[in-house]
Amino acid sequence: MDPSSLKKFDLFKDVDESQLGKIAPFTMLVEFPEGKTIIQEGGFSNDFYAIESGTARVERAGESIAEIGPGDVFGEQGLLEKQERSASVVATSPIRALKIENWEIPRMRKAMPEVLEKLQKTIEERQG
Repeated sequence: MDPSSLKKFDLFKDVDESQLGKIAPFTMLVEFPEGKTIIQEGGFSNDFYAIESGTARVERAGESIAEIGPGDVFGEQGLLEKQERSASVVATSPIRALKIENWEIPRMRKAMPEVLEKLQKTIEERQG
């Protein structure tokens, strides 16, 4: 993926393009149809996503707890906290999202610690 394409995601908007160039080759755009369970509560945390377009419902124990859409990130909590998925995410419309694999976290921590700090703050806010 082109580093400049990553700039359209809130998570990366303040990151220098040269830094983005270090992880851009290892990111990918993925698409999910409406109704698809993207991550399953209790599952392994191997990646996280940033939504480019579309919407999804976050569920815990079968109960809807949040609606997410463009600019939102999900899947990061289990990845950064090294835990099982704490919730399921189900597409409520077709979704296009940036996918980042777990092995990119050390590279991101080194090249762009501010992005990991943003993700950590998002986790803390959700845990309230």
